[in-house]
Amino acid sequence: MSAIRRDRRNAQPRWVIAWFVVDTIVALAPPLYWAVDGNRTPIFGVPVAVLYFIAVATCIAASVVAAYVAEAYRGEID
Repeated sequence: MSAIRRDRRNAQPRWVIAWFVVDTIVALAPPLYWAVDGNRTPIFGVPVAVLYFIAVATCIAASVVAAYVAEAYRGEID
């Protein structure tokens, strides 16, 4: 088996890669208008920007767990 074919077989599923791309975009491009909007209305006592970053962190953690489960399902993790 060639090295290219072996590398493709060990690659992550496309849905995991797409999830990582979405995580990257969402984490690196937060709604910047919140910084200059002046609207400081909290939700449950927490500013919206903080809730946004908590949601992003949760989504990133879930994507890492999903990638681990996908690799474990394919038998790549001992």
